[in-house]
Amino acid sequence: MEIKNSIFEEEKEEFLWDKNALKEFKKLIGDVGIKCRMDDIFLLGFLRARKFDLQSSLQLLTKYYNTRANYPQYFKNLLPSKLQNVLDMNILQFLPKPDQNGRYIYIFRFGNWDPSIASATDLWRVVPIVFDLQMNFHRTQKKKIVFIIDGAGLTLSHFQYLSPSVVNGIATLVAKDTHPIRYKTGHYVNLNIIFKAFTSIILPLVSDDFKKRLYFHSDMKTLHEFISPDCLPLEYGGKLPSFDPTESNNMLKANEEFFRRNEEYVKLYEKERNNNVSNGVSKYINEDIEDEKTKQYIERAEEIFQRHSEDPEAFLSCMKKEFKFKIFFFRVRIQLISTLG
Repeated sequence: MEIKNSIFEEEKEEFLWDKNALKEFKKLIGDVGIKCRMDDIFLLGFLRARKFDLQSSLQLLTKYYNTRANYPQYFKNLLPSKLQNVLDMNILQFLPKPDQNGRYIYIFRFGNWDPSIASATDLWRVVPIVFDLQMNFHRTQKKKIVFIIDGAGLTLSHFQYLSPSVVNGIATLVAKDTHPIRYKTGHYVNLNIIFKAFTSIILPLVSDDFKKRLYFHSDMKTLHEFISPDCLPLEYGGKLPSFDPTESNNMLKANEEFFRRNEEYVKLYEKERNNNVSNGVSKYINEDIEDEKTKQYIERAEEIFQRHSEDPEAFLSCMKKEFKFKIFFFRVRIQLISTLG
């Protein structure tokens, strides 16, 4: 799959793969009656994410498509043209230069969001768009990615649109293992009370493995322990030009047809899945990402949010008492206690 207007340098590093495993994976997909995108680079993403274990890769593939088919409110019309209002806010940039370990970086500037123009769901729908495009690069599949979420500029008006039910949708989009893109580390900078309150909602919704990759920074010096300043924009103590998503946004827009084809594959998958299910011959793996425990958590957190949506500090205090976050955060990473405690 050739990406138009790519901002990334041509790959000089050779990324090898097990060709026999790829051939077997394609056969397995056909044997279970799945209709989906079948080009090499796409399927390699699932194999690499699961260390070429065929059954585990198949499970991730079906979870990827089932999530998109089952949650149209998040994934239908996942096109740059439909998210122009979000892109115009200059919220998300993926940097053209990898970090010192060869991993691509993307930066999410939360405070640039205008809730009167775009919903919280649309705000985060740009993330799977970026992921789908990034899947076409061997470097992304092999080296994983690094993300930075910047809380500068977040206000009470933002927080009031981030109810626990909305945040659960965000977790579905970016952190519930429904995509083969893998995170090496995630970094949170420019923390404030709004950001801490938001984080208190989302952390219980993501896996322990995901939590272990998260770092909360009180200044840029600790960020530089993970990412060299040579690979960061000026705003983050780096030596690259200032944050400017123009080129990365243009790359997304130039590949509108690619995203439209992805939409067609989701429809094809769903149609074949439903036909097979109705005929009683399906071997599809169809997991419900929202288990009962999650639903109960969301209901209780929503009650707290409705009482304290205008007071993030009181909300955070209640969440910590209700869900014993001091113990929870300690298990995850000591840095979280000093940041959120």
